[in-house]
Amino acid sequence: MSKILSNRYEIIEKIGSGGMAIVYKAKDLLLNRIVAIKILHEQFTADEEFVRRFRREAQSAASLSHANIVSIYDVGKDGETEYIVMEHIEGQNLKDIIRNYAPLSTEQTLELGIQIAEAIRHAHEHHIIHRDIKPHNILVTEDGRIKVTDFGIARAVSAATMTHTGDIVGSVHYLSPEQARGIQTNEQSDLYSLGIILYELLTGKVPYDGETPISIALKHLQELAVPPSKLNARVSPALENLVMRSIAKSPDQRYATAKDLLQDLRKVQAGLPVDKTVDEDQDLESTRVHSSLRAGVNSALASEEKEAGRKKAKVPLFRKRWPWVALLALVLIMGGGWVALSQWFNVGTTTVPPLVGKTIQEAGYFAEQKGLSLDPNTQEEYNNDMEKGKITRTDPEEGAVVKKERGIKVWVSLGPEQARIPNLKTGDITQEAAINFLESQGFKRDNIVAQEDQNSSLPKGIVVEQDPAPGSDWPKNGKITLTVSAGKVDEPKPMPNVISRSPADAKAILEQQYELKVIVDSENSTEYPQDVVMATDPKPGDMVKKGDTVRIIISRGPGPIAFNPVILGHVAKLDKIAQ
Repeated sequence: MSKILSNRYEIIEKIGSGGMAIVYKAKDLLLNRIVAIKILHEQFTADEEFVRRFRREAQSAASLSHANIVSIYDVGKDGETEYIVMEHIEGQNLKDIIRNYAPLSTEQTLELGIQIAEAIRHAHEHHIIHRDIKPHNILVTEDGRIKVTDFGIARAVSAATMTHTGDIVGSVHYLSPEQARGIQTNEQSDLYSLGIILYELLTGKVPYDGETPISIALKHLQELAVPPSKLNARVSPALENLVMRSIAKSPDQRYATAKDLLQDLRKVQAGLPVDKTVDEDQDLESTRVHSSLRAGVNSALASEEKEAGRKKAKVPLFRKRWPWVALLALVLIMGGGWVALSQWFNVGTTTVPPLVGKTIQEAGYFAEQKGLSLDPNTQEEYNNDMEKGKITRTDPEEGAVVKKERGIKVWVSLGPEQARIPNLKTGDITQEAAINFLESQGFKRDNIVAQEDQNSSLPKGIVVEQDPAPGSDWPKNGKITLTVSAGKVDEPKPMPNVISRSPADAKAILEQQYELKVIVDSENSTEYPQDVVMATDPKPGDMVKKGDTVRIIISRGPGPIAFNPVILGHVAKLDKIAQ
């Protein structure tokens, strides 16, 4: 393998490996950053269908962007080398932490569990199921931040691992019952795996263990887990109820969504109770396998192991076992396992009716008509668009195909979220400051209107009144009216008489006392001496108000004397006679 992939990624050192790939620390020469590169083993790259599926799932996972998910930067090929470029994380995987420190405290378990659940929630909202949630795929940074890796990859490699590698051995402890059966999985399979991890964090042990993968898978199907409080007395009833619901064998008894699980994790973190919702008898019956069949399975497995011991192994033991495992899984489904499956599918299905906008009573009636019921654990939430007491959303949503007798989870509106109206009419709060403060309290700027009070003596823009009144509990999307001062209105006054005053005195009176704008002109005058005001416009006594423009006319004195030419002629003649 070249030291530089695709003329861009320089391999630095090997940092990990698994049944599917080797992971290297590398440098992205284009963006000058450290990355992790996962390079597929050669036996996978020869399978074109696998490579195509692998690339598709990796590219889909690259669309995820979340603080608790390892980012995928690139998917590429260099010669025969298939690789994925990922975010490089400094830290260790959660399995190492469990080995070294478990059992963890309730606080540590909740902190880690919430972050893992947040990552799963984000992926599920983007329609990506992990299918291989296990501590080995969860990295923990030095500051305690969770990073979940390999989203979507398990789907691509699930078939290949059965024939190419024994990597699934590490996953069987976290496998959901439906995965053990080989039937289609959904989001709740990831939640089951997370429940197993929470159990292991609290106790230091997985709930189901055994000598062989098939024996562990059977325990996922057949046995109830020992409550974690039996292994760690510090586990609270609320946290135990949460964990046991997460690892219920029937998906119907688990949390419906990662968001629901997150809600209960935070309730436990806040010291609130979490109800026990798992019917253990019903849950165990949903996946029960006939004991006679189990004996046959164990006998077959023992015979296979004995036979394998007589021959010199030239391939990994797990690889040799898989034909038996596949055959036994088929027997489980076709034999005694079919009893459980038939019970699962023969209940009958229906569709969730439209319940949004209806009251609990109305919804209960419509659900009953469909052979369904409402989950008694009704959730409440604020909603700006739905009146109080009406259903805002359901899980599953309207139109979803579900088994009859299923409980539909509903959320009921508390009406618009409210906040306390502050006192804004203290005499020194401007309109803009009031709006900014209201917005910081959650009120909508677009719903805040202002009107002017022309009679207020306060400075312009100061809040003088408000509606609703201070101290009122008010919807955050409700209308709020602020009344602000338009500023003191000045009454018109008579124009003062500044005639015969000096220009400086006149301007001082008009500009400073009357707040008028003054324009200065000048004209000749025989009536007024030079450099005094000879006239104003408007005239003295006319009404003016602050801000008006007035004109004062300054005398330039009499100017040069003009003589009549006729008179000048007579004067000249008289002057001649006198000579």
